Amino acid sequence: MSVDKGKYFKEAEEHNRKVFKSKEKMRRRWARQPVEEKIRELVRLQKITATLHPELRYIIPWRIK
Repeated sequence: MSVDKGKYFKEAEEHNRKVFKSKEKMRRRWARQPVEEKIRELVRLQKITATLHPELRYIIPWRIK
């Protein structure tokens, strides 16, 4: 049983390392984008959120309708 636990935790550690590496790449790519592009992306995500959850529409700063 301990061999299986060791293998399980080793695989989980490797998976987590890959996930965090991928997230770091995305954060760096996002940081390099111009502010205008970031705002466009934010508005796009807010439109999607407002479509999926109409009750949140009035919380969004741009009042997307």
